[in-house]
Amino acid sequence: TWRQQAYLKASKTELLDYFGYSVAISGDTVVVGAWSESSKATGVNGNQADNLAVGSGAVYVFVRSGTTWSQQSYIKASNTGAGDIFGYSVAISGDTLVVGAPGEDSNATGVNGDQTNNSADGAGAAYVFVRSGGIWSQQAYLKASNTGVDDQFGYSVAISGDTLVVGANES
Repeated sequence: TWRQQAYLKASKTELLDYFGYSVAISGDTVVVGAWSESSKATGVNGNQADNLAVGSGAVYVFVRSGTTWSQQSYIKASNTGAGDIFGYSVAISGDTLVVGAPGEDSNATGVNGDQTNNSADGAGAAYVFVRSGGIWSQQAYLKASNTGVDDQFGYSVAISGDTLVVGANES
């Protein structure tokens, strides 16, 4: 018999954040994407108070102890930008989290390229985070090998152990 164990809410809830649009679970960890969240914070557990990056997106990580769930982290991209829709897709395997941001605009290619050039609208990106001792940190910034405008790299993500896959929704 199935029964509800918990009701999860983001630490910052606002109309049209789309909290729960994407979800993933691994063991006692649940990851919830809110692709339209608008804080301009970057990284892990930043300031959620402003709304100066409309549609930048966020991810919330919850952990379970017994039957009690609590929020462990609030995660943003390292290069938060309006319209990036970080958290549109999420996947987790153990202590590794992958987050897709298909609206991200950098023209970088490959792994850990230049995040600051926003000349490829909607090219997309994926971000890899790892957890150590309950603390999440960004491990990699991923772009397609052939980055192009409107490719939407990060539209879907999947992970199993040390292997991850990032999908695109090229127009």
